[in-house]
Amino acid sequence: MSFQPSNNQFNEFFSDVFTESGTPSRLIWQVLQGFLIVASCLSMLFEMYEPYRVGYADFISKLELVAIAFLTIDYLGALYYAPERIKYTFSFWGLVDLISILPFYLLLLNPGSAVMVKSLRALRFLRLMVLWRITRVRF
Repeated sequence: MSFQPSNNQFNEFFSDVFTESGTPSRLIWQVLQGFLIVASCLSMLFEMYEPYRVGYADFISKLELVAIAFLTIDYLGALYYAPERIKYTFSFWGLVDLISILPFYLLLLNPGSAVMVKSLRALRFLRLMVLWRITRVRF
């Protein structure tokens, strides 16, 4: 008795999610990804305005953590399922994915550089280009 088919089902599901497969699971992933990116970008804007920064600081930080967790999973999944990992890592879209999550991890390593690192978060708008490109090709 083997549990191999179950592992293959998981592998096929995640392969569909993390590749440009055009499956419903990939579409749902992209919609969720787009929502979190837009929400994260809006939270960056609200963070710059004093009343929102003070009144919604907890919500903004939790939203940022959720977005970073999701984008990190997306980057690692795309890297894992890429046919050529090194090529993906240094491709334009791979670098966009990395740049969209890197400021958060840089801030963890060096909290004193918060101003510079937070300004790099604006590069997350590049991530929207990825979704636009994929959606444009798909439809």
